[in-house]
Amino acid sequence: MHFTRPVAAVAATFAISALAMPTSLRPIGSSLLPRGAEGEPFECPESTAAAKQTLLSAGAKPMDIAIAMLENGCAFTAAFTIGNNKVDDSAELGVYHNNWHMLRDHCDHFAGAGPSEWKTRGQELHNDVVLATKCQRQLWSKLGESTYFGLQRGGASNPGAGVEYGNYCHKYLDFIEKGGHLSDKMATYYNVVSM
Repeated sequence: MHFTRPVAAVAATFAISALAMPTSLRPIGSSLLPRGAEGEPFECPESTAAAKQTLLSAGAKPMDIAIAMLENGCAFTAAFTIGNNKVDDSAELGVYHNNWHMLRDHCDHFAGAGPSEWKTRGQELHNDVVLATKCQRQLWSKLGESTYFGLQRGGASNPGAGVEYGNYCHKYLDFIEKGGHLSDKMATYYNVVSM
């Protein structure tokens, strides 16, 4: 059974530091921002523009911003519980929600880490946007687009699951680039099937 969630519609108002996202920074309240139809722009708090700038300063590319926005919405931080209710190699970590298997296999910082280290070692990445972005860039570079999306969405057991997710990431990238929203407080919404 699959559940859908409005991935990019999580509301939060908080600032993130230029170099880290402490675990104490979590969304305030649970109300969703008002939004229009899927793909239509809506305003986020000012902290969203600052968060985009922080990631760009850390080396994020426009596709990285698209992935982070699609995964986190206006909160735009690792605003979920470490692991995102998943454990071991399936645990989702950091602002880009990369799974632990990808990270330990393809991010130099976590080379040699085992599946059970997801919580202790993953906490480093979960709290540090510079490290998260460094790993994100390594994953993208080492895996290439289709393998990245496949492993990010379906893991080693279902890499074909990344096709639809990759399409949504490209839609968000178009929203960012064509709409001039790379560094402002604007977001959009796509109803992505949760994995």
